[in-house]
Amino acid sequence: MMPGSRRRLLGGLAGLLALAMAAVGLFAWAISHGWLELPMNELEARYRLPQSRFLDVDGVRVHYIASGTGPPVVLLHASWLSLRSWDALADILDDRFQVIRLDLSGAGLTGDDPGGRYGIERNMELMEGVLAHLGLERFAVVGTSSGGVTAFRYAAAHPERIERLVLINSAGLPRTPASNPNKPPPGGILGWFQTRWRPCSFWERSLGANFVPPHRPSPELVQMTCDMNRRSGWRDIGMRYLAAFRTGDPQAVLAQVRAPTLVLWGLDNRTLTHLEAEVFAYWLTGTTAMIRKYPGLGHYAYIEEPAVVARDLLAFLSGDRAAIADVAAQGVDR
Repeated sequence: MMPGSRRRLLGGLAGLLALAMAAVGLFAWAISHGWLELPMNELEARYRLPQSRFLDVDGVRVHYIASGTGPPVVLLHASWLSLRSWDALADILDDRFQVIRLDLSGAGLTGDDPGGRYGIERNMELMEGVLAHLGLERFAVVGTSSGGVTAFRYAAAHPERIERLVLINSAGLPRTPASNPNKPPPGGILGWFQTRWRPCSFWERSLGANFVPPHRPSPELVQMTCDMNRRSGWRDIGMRYLAAFRTGDPQAVLAQVRAPTLVLWGLDNRTLTHLEAEVFAYWLTGTTAMIRKYPGLGHYAYIEEPAVVARDLLAFLSGDRAAIADVAAQGVDR
């Protein structure tokens, strides 16, 4: 290659590198200044339902839905999702139950906390506020993933109020940093970007990893999750939520639960192994516990096959002895 050609090539490469660095810098600046975030009023316009209600609980504008008539049951969603993740299951349950679901602290359409408090304890306080507003004294509670921690912690703290407890692929057991699904993002440039911006492709991969083929997250679920996790101020809320996520001593807490408990688990759950179901049942020493596992389903079993999960929930929540015996026969009874 001639010296002049080499200089032109190197000059062109240097120009491209400078342009790429400028683009990355502009992108980082836009992220830092919230240009890629969505304001809450836009999220509400997109994702609130006709049944949506909002309640001020200790300065937090809590989004909740109460539908159906019958014995009350509370649904508590997983991290990074919202009450809308229960849509299909709630549509089945509210034929026979009053179904209450709320967006937990920092999630969905629930507003920012003026005191900057996020995590399990705050979830319990917001849940208590909604239930007090609805005048509910006793109820069943269903929690999934991190929502399961809120569910069993509340059941242990208020045994006189809980009729029945259901844990679906619940988090809350001790784990190493490497096995923690809510572990903080990596350091460096990648970590900086992950704490400030996650594209929809990130959420498609993250959700998809928790489904078992042929099940897959719908485009609507991916888009909604993506949008709700780029709400204004999300980067601060997300980091505070992770910092506040403490499960305490789950063995001691579970021993205080007195409500009959059903533990449901996707047998092919790649996020939380199905063997954890036995640990939950073993540590629920103050009550009776049943386990039901679903082959071919994963961490979001209630989204993958809502009718299958609803069948067992309806049997357990209704107290139908014959139907409960059928659930136990298909799983593990202790």
